[in-house]
Amino acid sequence: MSESGFGDFEFERKFYVRELPSVAALDPRPVLIVQAYLFAADGYAVRVRLQGPAPAELGARPAELVHALGADAIGTMTAKGPAAGGTRYEAERDLDPMVAGQIVARADHVVVKVRYSAWLGEDGWVIDRFLGGNSPLLLAEVERNGPVVDLVIPPFCVTEVSEDDRFRNEHLAHQPFGDWADHYRDELDRLGPRFVGTLGRNQF
Repeated sequence: MSESGFGDFEFERKFYVRELPSVAALDPRPVLIVQAYLFAADGYAVRVRLQGPAPAELGARPAELVHALGADAIGTMTAKGPAAGGTRYEAERDLDPMVAGQIVARADHVVVKVRYSAWLGEDGWVIDRFLGGNSPLLLAEVERNGPVVDLVIPPFCVTEVSEDDRFRNEHLAHQPFGDWADHYRDELDRLGPRFVGTLGRNQF
């Protein structure tokens, strides 16, 4: 349960990034995340995640990545509800890392990413570099204990995708970004960047 009193809810905003920002290189301990989606429909999802310090060499298959994470891995299982206005129900519970690893290694719909963390102004940000079928996708996220309003958006954020279901991990697990990356880039060039305007005043 969050310290804000909102219980099992997360408050985040998400942005598409074209190139890995230099601030990512300052993170001394990036994290490898391998997560499987056991169920995903109509905005609801059940996820099993294994994460730990990113190894120098990354294998191509989930089973190899699970093995590479080793004894320092952390396992979780999460139930998610539909998102609205930067808010989403998310109940996360610890899971034995060995059990989590065995589930992820056997799952059909898996997302793999390396996560970099950075503190920018008053907010903590993460930049996710997706691997496998979702390469070369880069997404930046900011999360707070309450609604993410009056946000200072760093220059590496090209456009906001907080309300674009295509960029939810459960969608990426079934429809990898690599399959529709060119279509999305053409769409972005045609329509231009967009940012949510209902969460206070955006600052750039």
